[in-house]
Amino acid sequence: MAAASAEKTTTVVGKDELIHQIAARAGMNLKETSKVIDAFTEVVREDVSKGQEVRLMGFGTWNLRNVAPRKVKSIRGGNQITIPARKRVGFSVGAVLSQAAQPHKAKASASTSTSTSTSTSTNRPGMTNRPGATR
Repeated sequence: MAAASAEKTTTVVGKDELIHQIAARAGMNLKETSKVIDAFTEVVREDVSKGQEVRLMGFGTWNLRNVAPRKVKSIRGGNQITIPARKRVGFSVGAVLSQAAQPHKAKASASTSTSTSTSTSTNRPGMTNRPGATR
């Protein structure tokens, strides 16, 4: 999704590129994929605006959060002003997406879980040793 280098440059994947990538992987045409993406964003927007939490396991969770009022110093006159309370949309990253941001850890855990079938100290009785499983 984003490539970071010493200059901290990033590549942005826009909606059109996202539609092309999803269509290619899902074997769908671009028009159908665009409708699916639009429907997904509409459902998330509507449910979050109603105060519901929208969760995609492993990817993340969208929810509505309350932001308290706060006092800040005005940049125009230096006076203290109060920013009123408001609501904002929050997103919490899921475990799978979080691990994707750190490929060196994902590769290391994948190679150890496939090379040995014995339980490690992080496994608890009754827990399976699945790749991608979280605590």
